[in-house]
Amino acid sequence: MRRNLEIVANVTVISMALVVGFVVLTDYVRSYHTSHSIAAGDRIANIPGVDWTQHPRTLVLALNTNCHYCQDSLPFYQKLAQAQGSGSEDLELVAAFPNDAKQVRKFTRDEPLPIKSVSSVAFDKWHVAGTPTLLLVDAQGRVERTWVGILTARQELELLAIVSGTNEKQ
Repeated sequence: MRRNLEIVANVTVISMALVVGFVVLTDYVRSYHTSHSIAAGDRIANIPGVDWTQHPRTLVLALNTNCHYCQDSLPFYQKLAQAQGSGSEDLELVAAFPNDAKQVRKFTRDEPLPIKSVSSVAFDKWHVAGTPTLLLVDAQGRVERTWVGILTARQELELLAIVSGTNEKQ
């Protein structure tokens, strides 16, 4: 009887250890995938209609039609598009949204965003945790710099300089 009790106790302890280990491992894996945000050096997933090799650098505006910070920042994004000019060979300006194409068309019609390339893409492949997120991407599709959220006045000046070509590679 005592031997049977020991076996049951050992099986119970081992089973509980396996369950606790599984829960801890699952939480660790889940937190890694949700907390990892895109950063310098990461390769960005392709955007339909965008060829990274066509320009030395591409500034990607990762926006969301439902994001009030994105809407609040639209006047600045319009300044970026104006600062780029029409004949810039050094930098392409691209807007990407996780929303469906119909929502994106409505958003860009209601809030003019004078950017040639506007796409609907899945942000989960990019690890974009929030919007707005701006990504400076090189010709190989690697992220050089990131800016997340509402920009400070200093960050806006920095980005205007990058887009207009008045400063060299940061």
